[in-house]
Amino acid sequence: MSSQPPAPPQVQHVHHHYVPVKSGGTAALLEILPGMLIQTFGIGHIYAGNVGTGLLFMFGYWCVAAVNLMLCFVVIGFFTWPICWIATAIISTVIASNSVKTARA
Repeated sequence: MSSQPPAPPQVQHVHHHYVPVKSGGTAALLEILPGMLIQTFGIGHIYAGNVGTGLLFMFGYWCVAAVNLMLCFVVIGFFTWPICWIATAIISTVIASNSVKTARA
């Protein structure tokens, strides 16, 4: 008979991490409304959890807007700025909404 102490019981650590369900519609609204009101795109991406993409859209659009502002001095900016805004609004909104749906799946 051996006199070894019994092995300690195995403890299993269970971490419960609650991740709230995010809405694609909310991401789309957070993308388009600030874009319309204060020329800030990317907030919907940050809400969806894609911070890098959100910051890329935010600062990228501001750089494009600065170039278009300079182009306004030679008149072409009056045509290119609305085109860039519409393209950014559509593309960033669709991508933000789809990224929430992809994260849920």
